[in-house]
Amino acid sequence: MNSSLELSDSHDNIGNFRITGVMNFDSVQSLNQSASELFTPFRQINIDLSGVTYVNSAGLALLLEWKRMAIAEDRKMELRGVPQKLLNIARLSELDGILSLQDSNC
Repeated sequence: MNSSLELSDSHDNIGNFRITGVMNFDSVQSLNQSASELFTPFRQINIDLSGVTYVNSAGLALLLEWKRMAIAEDRKMELRGVPQKLLNIARLSELDGILSLQDSNC
């Protein structure tokens, strides 16, 4: 259940974050609590997912919630380094367009 959300860099109201570890049913609550504290000062949130070692539908649901909140709070959110498994789950659920997901190989 080891996972973390950390601010890696920030400037001009842009927060660059990195998630490492597992995004599953056991970890999404603590990730969401961290996000509610860390995202607040930023108008744009960039999230690097390249350090995610495992993800399931709970991780996708969390990212959808963050996207919903970003829209409601007039923030921008961009995902980078999206794991292939997350892309597959999102495509299967027809949610890849909502999150603006694309292969990290592009």
